[in-house]
Amino acid sequence: MLSPHVQCFRSIVLALVVAHMVAGWTFAQKPIILPLQQHKLLYADTVHRKAVASKDSLMLAEAYYLYGKTYEAAGDLLTSQRWFLKSLAILEPRGDSFNLSRLYFRLSRNESRQRHYLETRHYAQLSLAVARRIRSTQALGRAYSAMADFYVIDWSNGGKKLGWPKSKLDSAHYYQKADEALIENDHKDFLVQLNRLSLIANRLWYEKSDPNGISYLQKALDLAEKEKEPTWQFRIMREMAGMYLSMNKPKPAWQWLRRTDQFLAQSPFANSQTDQDWLEKGYRDYYLQIGDWQRAYEHTEKIHELERNNYITDRDGAVTRLGLEYETEKKEAQLKAQQKELALRAENLLAQKRSMLAMSALLLVTAAMSVVFFRLYRKNQRISRQNAELVKEQNHRVKNNLQVVSSLLSLQSNRLDDETARTAVGESQMRVETMAILHRRLYDSDALAQVNLQEYIPELVDIVLQTYGNIHIQPLYDIELIELSADRALALGLLLNELTTNACKYAFPSHSDPVFRISCQHKNNQIKLCVADNGAGFAPPLLTDLSSKSQLSFGMRLIQMQVEQLRGSYQFTNSGGTLFTLKFNRL
Repeated sequence: MLSPHVQCFRSIVLALVVAHMVAGWTFAQKPIILPLQQHKLLYADTVHRKAVASKDSLMLAEAYYLYGKTYEAAGDLLTSQRWFLKSLAILEPRGDSFNLSRLYFRLSRNESRQRHYLETRHYAQLSLAVARRIRSTQALGRAYSAMADFYVIDWSNGGKKLGWPKSKLDSAHYYQKADEALIENDHKDFLVQLNRLSLIANRLWYEKSDPNGISYLQKALDLAEKEKEPTWQFRIMREMAGMYLSMNKPKPAWQWLRRTDQFLAQSPFANSQTDQDWLEKGYRDYYLQIGDWQRAYEHTEKIHELERNNYITDRDGAVTRLGLEYETEKKEAQLKAQQKELALRAENLLAQKRSMLAMSALLLVTAAMSVVFFRLYRKNQRISRQNAELVKEQNHRVKNNLQVVSSLLSLQSNRLDDETARTAVGESQMRVETMAILHRRLYDSDALAQVNLQEYIPELVDIVLQTYGNIHIQPLYDIELIELSADRALALGLLLNELTTNACKYAFPSHSDPVFRISCQHKNNQIKLCVADNGAGFAPPLLTDLSSKSQLSFGMRLIQMQVEQLRGSYQFTNSGGTLFTLKFNRL
């Protein structure tokens, strides 16, 4: 047993290690990604070429799966997840199959290494459900293994808590026993014996603290060596080292750690990132027990590098974003199907209407015709309401998608170091936000395709001012009650966004008392928009040669394009600032 002072110091080191991992401190070294196994990558390339040549979608899904496995073994979880999801997009619509259950199993493992509780459980349960429906022994074995692995992890503190999760061992043992029963029914006796010996050893020690578990592990190792089962040899040597460490016997633990390390280096079947992670944790615990804190911390840094490889793939929501993109594609497909169904219903409704009119004309019964037209009126009203709801829902979806695009642009802007690029991305984000405001207006209002400029223009201008930190500026509005179609309102909004942005960038910073005026008047079917500020104004060359597109900035070219779309005319004048005047027909 260790002295109280050593135990206390060890607890402090362990706490620092956990805090180090959770806080995500950044090391100077690059994340460790093991070399790709070239023979596996070559095989996946071969399958992919055959699938493309034969136009076989199932073979293509298998190629994507093989790519995912290869990158998973190398520790590149982002690329692995991307290939797995591409395979899932092909297999999932085809229904239950062994390949689908196998793919869910792989996705569960990826999410488990990311310590994503809900996703790990979700994919493991899907793998088990599919395996049970197709009644595949091999698929069930994988699914039971995924469920057992899920319950073995202590998910408290984000899955990073050190120690054995005894509260969930019953569930883990349940699925281990189910897996063992499958092996027994498959008449692979020595595998059954290995499974039983390992299970007994773990129960004796981790549940009852009985050191006799070591003897059962030794029997299992002898059997694995006799049957030339390298996977089981590696697994049992790992368990030997772990059991001696949990007994506070560092000397035999060190011997097994070295033996495991040498076996791993000579074995072509292993050497995955998971195996390397386990070895580094074993060395760390060994050095903690013998009080060599420096080496313990060195191995802790290596553990962090390995785990950082897992977390960096999802640091900015990359893996999550892949799942979101996949779900978005599914929803878009569903929306297209709904639109086709709506068109078919409209055709059916038209056919019914013609049939009823023909019957009414032949019968020449006024009362019958009245009943028919009354029913048709009710039906048309109901369909009109449904169509209105569908249009509002479409506007809502477009608004949400634009907000997603805006968020992605914001994330990208935060990652850019170049100020010019960041400014360009920020301006693009504001243009996307302009379109999102329009669709939000369409969704919130009763008019499905009309926008109220009295509400739309102030909301748009205020958001631009807030974005550039000019919340102290109170714009002066003189806007008549004007309803404008959605497409023309969008062009007007983009144009107004550019004008407000230019004022924030060039007019307000150089003025101690900035003023911003916007008026919009309607007369004789013509709309006149005026936007004025009290800044320094435009340079004379720009005012005199607005037709030379090659000399204009992107914002000015965008203004010209929106004016052309509105089929209007505009001009800039310097009158104690900059005055922009736009005239265009309402229709």
